[in-house]
Amino acid sequence: MIRILIIDDEEAACNILSILIRKYMPMEHKIQIEQDPVKALVMLNDYQPTLVMLDIEMPGMNGFDFLNKAGSWDFDVIFTTAYDKYAIKAIRFSALDYLLKPIDIIELQNALNRHIIRRNLSQQTRHDLVDNLISNVQKPEADEYRLAISTSEGVFFYLPSEIIRCEGESNYTRFFLEDAKPLMVSHTLKDYESILTDYGFVRVHKSHLVNIKYVSRMDRDGFLWLQNGDSIPVSRRRKEEVMAMLKKN
Repeated sequence: MIRILIIDDEEAACNILSILIRKYMPMEHKIQIEQDPVKALVMLNDYQPTLVMLDIEMPGMNGFDFLNKAGSWDFDVIFTTAYDKYAIKAIRFSALDYLLKPIDIIELQNALNRHIIRRNLSQQTRHDLVDNLISNVQKPEADEYRLAISTSEGVFFYLPSEIIRCEGESNYTRFFLEDAKPLMVSHTLKDYESILTDYGFVRVHKSHLVNIKYVSRMDRDGFLWLQNGDSIPVSRRRKEEVMAMLKKN
């Protein structure tokens, strides 16, 4: 049984989301709605939700404050929000889910399916992901956000500046780090390209995303040589873009 708690100060938003979940949730479930985040905090112990659908912008207490005050809990979180560039960036860095309002049915179905997969995560892992999110949103600059890298061995957190490069392997991505062994993640390279492009990373090849700060040079054969001795092929159509970034740095 999946116990869902919808928290949103707008009654219409709560009702629409509840209707959509009842229609598209593939597993047996129960839904509770609360418009007041303070009252929702009180509900947590008795209701013990497995999933909280949480609005970010609410009067008196926003969604991040709610999680910070929730104490000990064991639920998954899917945020619902109108477009907010910085909030969305912090959520994506923390490997958590969000839905933009108005809610898209396909995106809702995908988020619910991902929740079903994530149900096997430990309570500690859930806390670590949310703690990283809260830490990120409290940072004065997005450059200080830590990226959650979720692997079969656990979740690891790194600054973008500590990531040397990412290598795509089918639906997986391998992270190569400054002072740690490589980590394999079950997400595509494209997913991380959209997150890391603003942090000095460039897609040099269909299989390679590189942090430009670790590049030493590009040779005549079209290979990037990194400070750790790795050589990375650059595709012909990306060569000019890569050369332009190298000149800037």
